[in-house]
Amino acid sequence: MRGYMAPPLKPEVSFFVLTRIPLAVCPFCDTEASWPDDLVAVEVGKLTTPTAFNYLISVVGRLETGGKTDATTGFVSRVRLVDAVFSPVSAGSP
Repeated sequence: MRGYMAPPLKPEVSFFVLTRIPLAVCPFCDTEASWPDDLVAVEVGKLTTPTAFNYLISVVGRLETGGKTDATTGFVSRVRLVDAVFSPVSAGSP
């Protein structure tokens, strides 16, 4: 999948939210009603430093569907990429 990493709550994260369009505001800092409907939770499994919210990234992982609540944050996801890795999409890439 390709998309944008939404601004996280912490400087290092083990999961993040991928969106179709860049979000300058952390989706957790607003009400659920105003979140985009294209959120995908991405679990990377280890602490990682987030990218800037306006950098296009490519994410590869195992797709899971169905409701799941993160035990630490309480974040509820319906679609997730788990055991994921991500990398920046270079300019000029299709």
